[in-house]
Amino acid sequence: MSALRDKALIGVLAIGVTLVLGGQAAADALVPEASGAQTTEAVGRAASSYLTGIKTFAAAVVWNRIDPVMHGYYSGVSLGEQRYMLSSIALVMALDPHQTQAYPIGSWILADNDRVADALSVAERGVEANPHSGLTLSNLAQMQYLYGEGLSAAAVTAERALDEDVEWMDAQQKHQWYPLLGDILRRAGRDDLDAVVQAELERLDKEHADELGEVDHDHDHDGVPDH
Repeated sequence: MSALRDKALIGVLAIGVTLVLGGQAAADALVPEASGAQTTEAVGRAASSYLTGIKTFAAAVVWNRIDPVMHGYYSGVSLGEQRYMLSSIALVMALDPHQTQAYPIGSWILADNDRVADALSVAERGVEANPHSGLTLSNLAQMQYLYGEGLSAAAVTAERALDEDVEWMDAQQKHQWYPLLGDILRRAGRDDLDAVVQAELERLDKEHADELGEVDHDHDHDGVPDH
């Protein structure tokens, strides 16, 4: 059944590419006095844009098959034992580098299987592709602290995660990762920044109480266990 689904997905993607490029070509043909060079450039731009969209769609399809399995059937299995997900996670990152959730999951599976250098590399790639993502910055800070250059480097990354231009998926994600950032900063002697973290956590508790609900303090950020 999995093979059939994969073939069906490939067929859908191929049809999608044909339709969108065909539609763009037809639209370009209606533009008066367009030179051959202009038409070629227009088709090239359309191809790049639409193929990017198709790749993003494919990454979402793959991730949507991983996420329910990880949080459902294998919810009681440690990340280190879920090595079967690595190839799919690598595919998601290749298709859509901006799918931020794949980086912490992938890096933790690698770290739990003693592939520390690879785990750090994945975390760094996450920040390179998504420099304003609170999720990728927090994941890198934790990886640096536990497996990389140590507390000083982790504190620098944690401070970056507090910037105003950093984006979070929602209040719950921010609430889950901020205690980690505060812990790193406090251990690094940055009580001033930890105070900023605690103030923000208090604000989130007050303004997003319904959304936050009961937070599992034994597991952070999409099921990644504290270390």
